[in-house]
Amino acid sequence: MGLARWVVGHRSVIRLLERQRAEGRIAHAYLFTGPPHVGRRTLAWAWGMALLCAESDPPCGSCRACRRMEAGHHPDALYVAPEGNSLKIDQIREVQRQLALTPVEGPYRVVLFDEAEKMTTEAANALLKTLEEPPSYAVLMLIAPSPESLLPTVVSRCQVLSLDPVPIAEIRQALQARWGVPAERADRLARRSGGRLGWAVQAAHDPEVAARYEERIRRIHELLTRGRWERFRFAEALAGEEEETRQAFLEAAMAWWRDVLYCAAGAALPLIHEEDRQRIQRVAERVGLAGARTALEATRRTWNALQRNANARLALEAMLLDWPFLPEEDFESDPMPAPALSSDVPGGPP
Repeated sequence: MGLARWVVGHRSVIRLLERQRAEGRIAHAYLFTGPPHVGRRTLAWAWGMALLCAESDPPCGSCRACRRMEAGHHPDALYVAPEGNSLKIDQIREVQRQLALTPVEGPYRVVLFDEAEKMTTEAANALLKTLEEPPSYAVLMLIAPSPESLLPTVVSRCQVLSLDPVPIAEIRQALQARWGVPAERADRLARRSGGRLGWAVQAAHDPEVAARYEERIRRIHELLTRGRWERFRFAEALAGEEEETRQAFLEAAMAWWRDVLYCAAGAALPLIHEEDRQRIQRVAERVGLAGARTALEATRRTWNALQRNANARLALEAMLLDWPFLPEEDFESDPMPAPALSSDVPGGPP
């Protein structure tokens, strides 16, 4: 089973990596892309385990190399994460110093750069030198949301592996089988996850994670009944939050508007927010297919713009103006009392 023991979903990427290992065609640099919590870090580290494992069907999970990888202290594996808000040039220079040394135990030296999009320009240029002339035993793995979030010269020297959201059925089954989550709760979390197993597992173990998601949905309900001034006030507050907080809100909004679009189109498909179907159906009837499509496209456009470092406040204001203005009675049956909008944006990353 190899990597499939450790990773849920992403079968095509797993097959590609295992074929490379079997044929001895290991790349010197990989770029794992995809949304947060979709499994990029898990797959990259499992791939590192497979490269350092000496058993016939790696990673076995029980040999000395696998145990040390799981514990995070294998001498031939380095994990590099941002210090503060960025990956700095001094961190890259330390990696280069380490890579000048031959492997201690395994055939490779594996380096994982988490949140590689946060590299400073100086750090990226320094890393580029290593990517251009890597030691024969070096395997570098970068994790980023998309190729566009890194310098093109860095991306061009990596094999790009794009990780798509995991099917909801697979997340539901994994939550029940691997983490013992009851069936009804596993189904709800799987639908809410947007295909991100990491988020679903966090939510299963930490009620606050799921509560923050429900809070975002309440905020969406409330914003739809408010005027421009309050929407602009919310946009200003959200723009002042961390990137992950903004991203989490936009992802919840895209999921909610997707459900509205499905209902407006009369599609016989399960909803992410099945428990909210009655309210979603009322909104769909009021805004119609065109209105639902406009709101969803505006939200996606804003998400993409913020990935390219657009002005957050202006982008959010434009999005909220494209959302419909709805009467409060459309949300009167909401079993969750909606808090008043304020300059405080609750939540955090999913």
